[in-house]
Amino acid sequence: MPEIIFLWLGLLCLGYFVGIVRYVGWTSKFPVVWAVLGGVLVAAGILILTDSIPQRIQTLCWGFGLLLLVSVLVVVGVIASVMFLTVEPDLDYLVVLGAQVKGTRPSLSLQYRIDSACEYLKENPGTRAVLSGGKGPDEGISEARCMYEEMLRQGVDREQLILENRSASTSQNIAFTRNLLREKTESEEGAEGILRRLKVGIVTNGFHLYRSMAIARKKTDWQVYGIGAKSNAFLLPNYLFREFFCVIKDKLMGNL
Repeated sequence: MPEIIFLWLGLLCLGYFVGIVRYVGWTSKFPVVWAVLGGVLVAAGILILTDSIPQRIQTLCWGFGLLLLVSVLVVVGVIASVMFLTVEPDLDYLVVLGAQVKGTRPSLSLQYRIDSACEYLKENPGTRAVLSGGKGPDEGISEARCMYEEMLRQGVDREQLILENRSASTSQNIAFTRNLLREKTESEEGAEGILRRLKVGIVTNGFHLYRSMAIARKKTDWQVYGIGAKSNAFLLPNYLFREFFCVIKDKLMGNL
């Protein structure tokens, strides 16, 4: 029985890897994890089926597989628990987290974040947004600039938009924005403004919301709210699996 499960899961992982590559190409290295995992599962299934490894090793393989599966399901369950939060109106600021820019145009994930932020800003004209994201080596412009230009095209008031174009990770998004808002609040409201806890909404795709909010709550004194943007349904398992590793990494590094 275990060998059949390993074989089917392995083939499923390999098929999903092929599907991702055909769907989006080699825009990210992470999908290779699906190919590696699929290959390992298929190999384990064949070895168990042909009785090529001792029973003790088979038990270890089965135990490790169950441990990994339970760990992924628990962490993904936590991630999914905040994907569809009720949106809080009249926030002081939004922090719109950057994502991949293709040349000078937003990727689909970034477009979803832009659309959610635009909808919120039009409904809440007193809220301003920090567009946070630097320029990667394969990007024509910074993620912040890309978001800015697209939001202007959608009719958002430029006075509502603030650019932060140095960050290269979620942790930096939060840290650089924290410093920027501290300076802006002090210049606009004086010393009293610094003492006020800002109401800040984090705008990102739903799968990324848990980690982003956790980092913001740990590294700032903001009242943190989440605004989950859409995610591509076909790629969502890939995003959630990648986020599993990111959560574990950030937890070990003390960011969460």
